[in-house]
Amino acid sequence: MTFPVLARALKEMRWTIFWFGTGLALYGASMILLYPQFEDYLEEVAATYPEGILDFFGGGDITTPQGFLTLEYHTFAVIIMMIFALVVATGALAGEEGRGTAEILLAQPLPRRRVIVEKAMAVLAGALLVFAIICSGWLVSVPLVDLHGELTLLELIGATLGMLPTVALFTALGFFFGAVAPSRGFAAGILVALAVAAYLVASLAQVVQPIEWARFLSPYYYSDGSRWLIDGPVWWHQLLLVAFSGLIFALAVRAFEGREIGTGAWQFRALVRGAPPRRPAGGTRSAPA
Repeated sequence: MTFPVLARALKEMRWTIFWFGTGLALYGASMILLYPQFEDYLEEVAATYPEGILDFFGGGDITTPQGFLTLEYHTFAVIIMMIFALVVATGALAGEEGRGTAEILLAQPLPRRRVIVEKAMAVLAGALLVFAIICSGWLVSVPLVDLHGELTLLELIGATLGMLPTVALFTALGFFFGAVAPSRGFAAGILVALAVAAYLVASLAQVVQPIEWARFLSPYYYSDGSRWLIDGPVWWHQLLLVAFSGLIFALAVRAFEGREIGTGAWQFRALVRGAPPRRPAGGTRSAPA
């Protein structure tokens, strides 16, 4: 069985994968290599930093390799991978429409459901390739640094792969808004704002007592980005992200099946419309269902 849509989508996003992966790999490897230079000063820094500031960035003991890498790398890497997911996911659907290639794609002898599933598979495969590039950075940096046995290569690789449920959630959101928004710009803009808000809400809730409850509303809180390297993940958080990813993606499939191409309008009604009749390439437009 071939997957032509998946292969084409991966080819189109190859440079996005390369640059996101390379950027995160270089940044992460740099933090590993710099740790010995900061190690002697971290206790002084921890003593002088206001506790609220450390809590905002996840808390933890920054004098350890786990705390240092969490503060300087992992909390931000999760946000960057959220942005990767939503950028490529919205581009996978709404981007096709914006480029004027959606009509050609949907005229192929493939049901819309298969098109969106293959596109989603491509995004998740792209994320795994980004993770592979990041892990190559750990492979060349960790053996050069004495981490006192407190942080291992396998733990760093595990934390990197552990971002996948969060990526899956924002992939699903990207496809959903790509299917109902009037354009890719609308979809991507909304989701970038959501990603940033998720981080700010989860972080502020750590230091502002009256809104402590709000962290439970943030997808970032369930990513365990601020605790994975220090305490390990909370597995029900990860399962919850996977469950919501499946639910939102199911809504995205439904919306895409009922979407009218080229209208330039919000299409929440696509969630209750049936799939439009298929038409052969070069045929005339059928009336929307």
